[in-house]
Amino acid sequence: MSRGGLGVRHLIVIAVLAVVVMAGVMWKLTRRPAEPTREPAPREVSRVPEGSRTVTLFFAGTDEPIIYGESREVAVGRRLDEQVRQVIGALIAGPERESGVSAVPPGTQLLGVLLDESATTLFLDFSSELVAAHPGGSAAEYCTIAAVVKTIGENFPEIEAVQFLVDGSQVDTIAGHIRADQPFRVSDWR
Repeated sequence: MSRGGLGVRHLIVIAVLAVVVMAGVMWKLTRRPAEPTREPAPREVSRVPEGSRTVTLFFAGTDEPIIYGESREVAVGRRLDEQVRQVIGALIAGPERESGVSAVPPGTQLLGVLLDESATTLFLDFSSELVAAHPGGSAAEYCTIAAVVKTIGENFPEIEAVQFLVDGSQVDTIAGHIRADQPFRVSDWR
């Protein structure tokens, strides 16, 4: 070993360090970054593009208290409340078949639509004609509730319950036979 120069040992140590550093740099440059962990997407109320869509509306039979479905093309908006208004408006307008009738009393209007997203409950605020113009009877009342709840359930699968309101308030019943002071679970009316 010479005193003024680097010895063989020093050169070997420097070469090994250089190889280790180069290997570390190459590893860092060529490895793929870790995929970020993704949280599950929060449940979201679905939105349909503005335009039209085919919906199923439920009506009462004229000869017997049955509920049947009719498909119809309905104009819809972007927001859920706009879509519900269009679908319920078509339901109130009545069926295309002569063998059916709207189970919603004539003159009834949908005044408001509100979604409680935490409970996935849809509040439908109808005008007073829903109660005042109702023909009465347990079969007619059943048909009214079934037609509305089934129509909502069929066309808006994210909705789990429907609460009827009349002029902004809960009602005990629509025609005296079925309690309407709590939301109707869609699954119970399928």
